[in-house]
Amino acid sequence: MSTYSELLETFYATAPNYAVELPGNWLQGRTAFGGMTSALLLAAIQHHYPDLPPLRTMQVNFIGPAAGPLQVTHKLLRQGKNNVTIEARLDSELGAGTYGYFTFGVNRAIEKTMDYPINLPDTRPEDAELIVPQAPAPTFLTNFERRKVSGPDLLSGSDNPDMLLWTRHTDEHARTGLLPLMVLGDAPPAALAALTQIQALSSMNWNINMLSDDISTEDGWWLVRSATRFIRDGYSSQLIQIWNRQGRRIMDSMQHLAVFS
Repeated sequence: MSTYSELLETFYATAPNYAVELPGNWLQGRTAFGGMTSALLLAAIQHHYPDLPPLRTMQVNFIGPAAGPLQVTHKLLRQGKNNVTIEARLDSELGAGTYGYFTFGVNRAIEKTMDYPINLPDTRPEDAELIVPQAPAPTFLTNFERRKVSGPDLLSGSDNPDMLLWTRHTDEHARTGLLPLMVLGDAPPAALAALTQIQALSSMNWNINMLSDDISTEDGWWLVRSATRFIRDGYSSQLIQIWNRQGRRIMDSMQHLAVFS
């Protein structure tokens, strides 16, 4: 078992090859957890290109299982005056794993700004109900402390799978910054609240828009909304939004999931 911080230290030590093998506590079934593989793509990019402007968008495809020894490669696609776009690929002994495109952009002054901060819930993280992963829940969930604010329970058969959770890393060294946020931003899927029994779920893609370049919060807590309005024909579309503890929205993202019976 390894913490997030320990894994990143091992990963960076292999530069410029950027290789790692994830232990069991970062797996989802037979493959690596998608939040971690996405973060590894970004980690290799930021380590190799240390002077990039803030991340603005990210499009990741989960092509195949990422198992055994993993290696990340990257390629600079375009460097313009305002934006930089880089491709990164994570491959394993099974072939293509997680591929992504990342666009970084400088801040620019514009005529109008608009933002809609959330009305923070009355329930503080310390007072909210602790969610304890129960078997056969994926083992990677043990890396996060999750506390319920509102919404249905997982596997409750809900007709309104819209969950609001306070979430943070159990690793005290992973409670601020973009990479740790990327890792926890991929869980949990709201589709599980619409189901009544454990079914295999597999992320097909993950599209992220970053809304701030100040990726900080208080005591590591992030307010995560996970919702779905579509489950049909073996697929589910999912919305994920994240605010910091001060109520500033940091990330909007969407995923398409494959649901297996």
